[in-house]
Amino acid sequence: MTGPGSSPGPAGAPAVFLARISRWDGAAGIAEAGGRSFPFTARDVVGFHPAEGLEALAEVASDGSLRRLTLPGHPMRSEPAPARPFGWVTALAPRPLGPDPTAWRALLGAALPPGGRLGVRRISADETLLEARWPGAHVLLRERPFLATPDLERRLLPLAASLPGVGWELLPAPVLPGEERRLIGAEAVDAWGADGAARRAGLWIRALLGGGASHLVLEHAGRLVLLAPAAAQRWGDVDDAEARPFGALIDWALEPGHGRYRTLGMATAGGEDVEIAITHPNSEVELDSAESALLFACHLQVRQSRLLEEGEVFYVPKDVRIGPRGATATARTGYKYLVHRGGAQITLARG
Repeated sequence: MTGPGSSPGPAGAPAVFLARISRWDGAAGIAEAGGRSFPFTARDVVGFHPAEGLEALAEVASDGSLRRLTLPGHPMRSEPAPARPFGWVTALAPRPLGPDPTAWRALLGAALPPGGRLGVRRISADETLLEARWPGAHVLLRERPFLATPDLERRLLPLAASLPGVGWELLPAPVLPGEERRLIGAEAVDAWGADGAARRAGLWIRALLGGGASHLVLEHAGRLVLLAPAAAQRWGDVDDAEARPFGALIDWALEPGHGRYRTLGMATAGGEDVEIAITHPNSEVELDSAESALLFACHLQVRQSRLLEEGEVFYVPKDVRIGPRGATATARTGYKYLVHRGGAQITLARG
């Protein structure tokens, strides 16, 4: 996950161009800006996940080199309508597989552990239900027609992109990990452990993306839509036991009035969503700090397999970088944040 606090590059006053990403393979790409082409890698991208066709701001140093790519301001989105989706995610594919067990085993065989059983049955003329069972787990996947409704969050898609008409809705566990932890506390299963539901989701999502899905809809993250390469990049190496790529399951953005910055979807990653009030919405420093605080609070929940406590205080270094394997920073200064709890929502107050 590319997070806030990435190195801004060498000193100097950069020129800023509106750029369009014309190529991205998950590790490197090309940005077109000011009549020029700029190669870039994931290290040059700050605060968002690249996608072909996406517009970004290219900061170019006086020697003509690219310093960094950022979004044109922090992401902003309206509060999504409350909903309880069937699945955690929906992978979008161009054509259905139907009730063909052989086709589904070829697609999902790598996601099934030894001894896992896969059942396939038609539940209506255009819907198929898959059930996978093995000791300690029960995974459901429903194939049905997908309708691109207006509530989809499409900001990371190329302009005017059309979406496939088949949805594979994945339910890797019936109870969301964050809700389980809130209800039973320390006895809850670690969502990112070897048998955890979040890691299980990653294994199945990898199989779906590798089997022809072109997009992924994060249902609990306000229906954020990702291109398949961007979704795969967010997950990284699912087999890495030390990696906990919670950014693959969530969204974070300002509300339209810029009064608060918040996350969406942390229940699927094993935590609770976080928000912070914005006092000076025109201050990039405050917005950058707020984004860092949100993701650091999510990082604490995921890395330590716990929820934040009422009145808890934590510190966020000014140059923090947050990735699947943890957080790194070199700055000795930062900001203090205080945790206030309210149901399944956590509010941070800057100290």
